[in-house]
Amino acid sequence: MHDLVQEMGHEIVHRQSHGDPGRQSRLWLTNDIIRVLKNNSGTNRIEGIVLNSLPQEELHLNPNVFSEMKNLRLLKIIGNVHLSQGLSYLSTELRVLEWHGYPLKSLPMNFRQPDKLVELSMCCSHIQQLWQGTKSLYKLEHVNLSNSQYLVETPDFTNAPNLKRLILQGCTKLHNLHSSVGALKRLIFLNLKGCTSLTSLPCNISWDSLEILILSGCTRLLKFPETVGNINRLRQLDLDGIALVELPSSIGHLTGLTSLSLRGCKSLLSLPSAICGLTSLKTLTLTGCSKLEEMPEGLGNLEHLEKLDISETAIRQFPTSIACLQNLKILSFQGCSGLPPNSFVKRLVTCFWGNPDTGLVLPTSLSSTLCSLMRLDLSDCHLKDGAIPSDLSGLSSLQYLDLSGNDFTLLPGSISLLSKLIIILLRRCSQLRSLPEFPSSTPYFDAVDCISLETCSHKLHAWVSDETGLAFLNSTREPCQLKDGQCDLLKEKTIKANIDVAARGVGIPMWFQNQSMGSSITIRLHPDLDDSRKWLGYALYFSYKINDLESWESTSTSTRLDCEEYVFHFVTDEGPFKALLKFDTLQKFPNTIDTSAGYWIYVQRIWFEKKSKEVDTWSYIEVSITIGNPFTMVEKCGAQLVYEQNLHEFIDVVLSHPH
Repeated sequence: MHDLVQEMGHEIVHRQSHGDPGRQSRLWLTNDIIRVLKNNSGTNRIEGIVLNSLPQEELHLNPNVFSEMKNLRLLKIIGNVHLSQGLSYLSTELRVLEWHGYPLKSLPMNFRQPDKLVELSMCCSHIQQLWQGTKSLYKLEHVNLSNSQYLVETPDFTNAPNLKRLILQGCTKLHNLHSSVGALKRLIFLNLKGCTSLTSLPCNISWDSLEILILSGCTRLLKFPETVGNINRLRQLDLDGIALVELPSSIGHLTGLTSLSLRGCKSLLSLPSAICGLTSLKTLTLTGCSKLEEMPEGLGNLEHLEKLDISETAIRQFPTSIACLQNLKILSFQGCSGLPPNSFVKRLVTCFWGNPDTGLVLPTSLSSTLCSLMRLDLSDCHLKDGAIPSDLSGLSSLQYLDLSGNDFTLLPGSISLLSKLIIILLRRCSQLRSLPEFPSSTPYFDAVDCISLETCSHKLHAWVSDETGLAFLNSTREPCQLKDGQCDLLKEKTIKANIDVAARGVGIPMWFQNQSMGSSITIRLHPDLDDSRKWLGYALYFSYKINDLESWESTSTSTRLDCEEYVFHFVTDEGPFKALLKFDTLQKFPNTIDTSAGYWIYVQRIWFEKKSKEVDTWSYIEVSITIGNPFTMVEKCGAQLVYEQNLHEFIDVVLSHPH
């Protein structure tokens, strides 16, 4: 209905102009906009221009292109626009000015009093300085200059008291924030991520309304002002990758803070005890703080903490205070294997006595107070026999356990008591010789590259679970066949999860009748089929490759954790799905690098039925794949519907395909 009303409105506007787009009040059609701008045929009737895209050719405009548009209130341009002779005029009636890739160093001289401006968005612009002096900006609420790599300093915002959002992410030459930025009392969101030339923040901070502060990647920011403790409403503080040696004790005053991230702060030596006063904190990320050797003793006071990531730090003693974190759901010690990897002491000891790492020291039992813990990562911690507590009964909610890359030869039998365990990863445990019985609830475990494995309680290479569908064991290459009863489980609508399986360096199986190059594929449906021919699920296989292996190899594991996510966007006759399907590939290949690999996805029909009641009427399903990894691209895709009639074929293909 909304689209129909919009279409009617467009038609009315079109008719009123008698075919002359320059006399319309609003311009939204690309060809009309290009015609008006190229011919300088705009009039004072034009109130809004929305140019969302341009053809591949460049658009060269006259400096007076907007001179007659005195009543222009909305200007949105996204495209390759050139103003080789500059720009002489912009309407001071503008409420919204959004110009992606604005090509000039500053705004036009006439734009001195943009007192009606509410939103200014100029991403990827060539702006060096927006304006000089103080402007009347009392209505301004939103400024976005992200990735404007020539911006040197921010303007004077003294007369912009209502500014709520300021985004300067990726402004790599920005070295100074005007002192007025510190006085923006209604500012809610401030993003300075990747401002690599920024050396300091305003000395006096009065951010009474600030809720989110992002300073990640400000690598020259050496000091954090003590006045940060005055930001009473702050909920999220991201300080990833900055060169801080310590945090100010005033950080303990941020009692409303729910998320604190210090990922990759390699100079950070310690945390102040005041951090234990952050009683609202839910997420604490310390990944890659390679010089951090211990946690504050009062850590157990963080009673609302749900996620604690201290992977790739120098911590080698399991902090006893963690046992007091009754609401903790996710805990990662990945890579906590001893002394800092590049420390002088470690190099000296290694030279004379070999590898000094004795591994992460765990308590003799894991307390029942960790009853909320659902995910535990102890991978690459040099754990040896006896290091894992024999009593794991306290982890009554544990669903995911990663013990990959450790040095033990066997596992405690108490793992079988983890009744809710769904996934256990044992990759690259090269000395592991035997596996215990796993809980019946565990449909997926992976022991790839466990080269010493001799005995295994589970001989199947793959099986079906009535809880989560297909599950795969990669420790054996023995062929197997699933029983008919197991296959029947795939047909049940009680299956609760979708399936993803990694495969290494292989092409798309011929079983997929629909194949295409690139990152998207469309499969045709037949809505007129009877119930006996209804599809049970949607099988997808795609292959990808790493384009820039050198850059990928140089990134840390923690960085990979951020970007190794695949997102699947589905489109049907009803339009794009609002719900996205996401998988984390590092759960499959955590530390290995494959220049090319493939990926299986199986999505149950019930997943689609939960999103739409019109599944039976669809004539097609289109899927496109987005990869978070900037060094990786999808090469080709294959898609196939799974029916009862071809279910056995599908399982056979999965089993015979190398993973």
